[in-house]
Amino acid sequence: MNSGLLFLMGIGLAWALIGQRTKAVKALSQVHRTTRSQWARNLVEPYIFANREAVKLDALPLTEGEITKFFGTRLLVLKAFEPNGEKGVLLVMFSEMIRLLLSSMNLPKLLREYTLVFEPSWSGYCHPDLLQFTEFSEEIFVLAAEENDFAFLQRLGSNLKPVGLGPCDWVDPRMAAPYLANAKEFDIVMNSNWAPWKRHYALFRMLANAKLQQYKVALIGGPWAGKTQIDIKNLAEYYGVSDQLNIVERLSYEKVMDVTCQSRVSILLSLKEGSNRAIAESIFCDVPVVVLSNHVGGIKKNIVPQTGLLTDEEHLESAISTLLNTSLRPRKWGLENISCFVSSARLNGLLREHALQRGEPWTRDIAGRSNSPESKYICEGDAERLAPWNKDLRGYLRRA
Repeated sequence: MNSGLLFLMGIGLAWALIGQRTKAVKALSQVHRTTRSQWARNLVEPYIFANREAVKLDALPLTEGEITKFFGTRLLVLKAFEPNGEKGVLLVMFSEMIRLLLSSMNLPKLLREYTLVFEPSWSGYCHPDLLQFTEFSEEIFVLAAEENDFAFLQRLGSNLKPVGLGPCDWVDPRMAAPYLANAKEFDIVMNSNWAPWKRHYALFRMLANAKLQQYKVALIGGPWAGKTQIDIKNLAEYYGVSDQLNIVERLSYEKVMDVTCQSRVSILLSLKEGSNRAIAESIFCDVPVVVLSNHVGGIKKNIVPQTGLLTDEEHLESAISTLLNTSLRPRKWGLENISCFVSSARLNGLLREHALQRGEPWTRDIAGRSNSPESKYICEGDAERLAPWNKDLRGYLRRA
């Protein structure tokens, strides 16, 4: 654990000793979700568990118009609340939307009428945004594809129930289908925004030191965290690999599928994310994938012999070369295990079983949904049928 986290842990423990519970939980939960040390997690968890109700976050400064634009996308009714009292199901996508519920919605009413399903956007679930929901008695289902997050929620033993799914498990395979026969133009594709944590330098360093061949690379991205395409080009020039790159940004989702299907291997070089969707999309594009073995994120569970390789950074070129010289076809595994159709069925089965075990009615299944790229219904008919209930989410705003 680095010195900065050790200092923060010390500050958090000091606040705990003098009774500053809110400050202590915020600091210690940040240590918990940032560190890779299980020793540190074990040290701070008992205090966090015992004092989680002490955290109260400031409200998000959003207008009603800014909130309602997410109705039907990031706040998506999967099952309508029925007049007979049968609860609906509401998907809440992204950590910001989870916090939005706390600051802007009438949660007692919402929880009486809807079962909530959370899809956080980042790994590290020991977070005040989630911990605040433990004050409610109603069970909330939290998609937790990353194994440490799943285990954390199990240890927490609260109303937050982990589900072994994440954003990487909701890709619609039909989006890639028109491009599967594309001729291969690129050896490597990397679909990542230009943020520093995507670690493009690791790819450029590998290209500069490559021993096996010269690689042709497609970089798909967009501005993020203050970094632009100019920064990526400057970095590539520093490593002397600009002539190996084809850089594109702000592509339509269909064009992303098109370029990915023109590639032979897809890579992810970040050390931590939520549940990377670009690698899942590559699997459905029938492109084998490489992810770093020390990566923390939900996508890691989907890197199996049928889809690609986990590798340490030192052997990145070797892993890429291995896949370039195989006939691996990962789409079949993806269709059977992680498509939006399979995941919708898994979630539906879990929710139905939960309702029936509690003696609650279940007469209608949830609508299928996908992340392609935003959260949306698989079937247009469901979008039309549930549109009134998405609109009626206005009735749960606190001012109502």
